[in-house]
Amino acid sequence: MNIDKLKIGDYVFDTLVAITEDEHSTGLMWKKAPTPIMSFPYDKPEVHKFWMQNTIAPLDILFCNAGKIIDIKKGSPYSIELIGPDENTDLVVELPLGTTQKYNIVEGMDISLKYSIFTIGKKYATKLNI
Repeated sequence: MNIDKLKIGDYVFDTLVAITEDEHSTGLMWKKAPTPIMSFPYDKPEVHKFWMQNTIAPLDILFCNAGKIIDIKKGSPYSIELIGPDENTDLVVELPLGTTQKYNIVEGMDISLKYSIFTIGKKYATKLNI
């Protein structure tokens, strides 16, 4: 499987997965429409806040922990305001604005990632510093 998959409830979406520190800090900056879905998994649950500096498109941002959506925020283009709950998260997902409404995605829904072989390799290479 060469494409990472994101499952939210009964829906499955293609997603980009941010593994490296550079991918985490860059995210969807400068990406033009149509905006892809991007997932940010974390090895350790912590409070994670996001901003939209240099992000062109408005986003729905899902904050998740232990396989559940715990909060949904709207991201405004170019905003430097930090957004996110004051709760630990182990996954944050950026979706094009309106996706949560279109698919009736709400807090409490199940969410999971299935990594492609490429992403698995990158994840382990990053951990091993190679």
